[in-house]
Amino acid sequence: MSKTAIAITCILLSALSFCSSANAQSRHTQSRDEATKAIRKTAYEMMKAFLTQDVATFKRHSAKRTLDLIELAYQAARQEPRYQEEFQKAGITNTDQFLNYFMLGMATQYLQGMPISPDAAATRVANDSTVTFVSDSEARIVLRCTGFARAKLVSRAWKMDLTDWLKEAVLKEVSNPELRARIKAL
Repeated sequence: MSKTAIAITCILLSALSFCSSANAQSRHTQSRDEATKAIRKTAYEMMKAFLTQDVATFKRHSAKRTLDLIELAYQAARQEPRYQEEFQKAGITNTDQFLNYFMLGMATQYLQGMPISPDAAATRVANDSTVTFVSDSEARIVLRCTGFARAKLVSRAWKMDLTDWLKEAVLKEVSNPELRARIKAL
């Protein structure tokens, strides 16, 4: 093979390698764009579910870790004498009822501080947040410089992990040392 043929072969291989790398970069960017859209859609649906006390939708979009935190918060609240009478009056006997009760209180407080519709609030959360990918299956969602959530890809669906955002508030209400330790470990 002549020097010219070797040089042309090297140039063609370099060009093919560059094109392949550019295509991979394009696919990666495209998949991140699609993932960002899916995450924003999930964030919107979850926030709207939260503000309208739609427990089933909220749970469907929640990461397991968030649901575990809610279960532990319910266990802790059931043990607290200050909540027992309130739970009895409200007829709270399971985690879903507790979640509905919890969402009602939090949503009321949120909407009083920001008097807009649940749809507008959910749109604001979805559109005004920054999505930063930690990996292909995890992203951090930040709203106005506060850690809002993590999105995790589970079985081709994005799930919202609110554990870090909720954990501090939950720990303020929990006095049982065993449950506090389990919550901190989440």
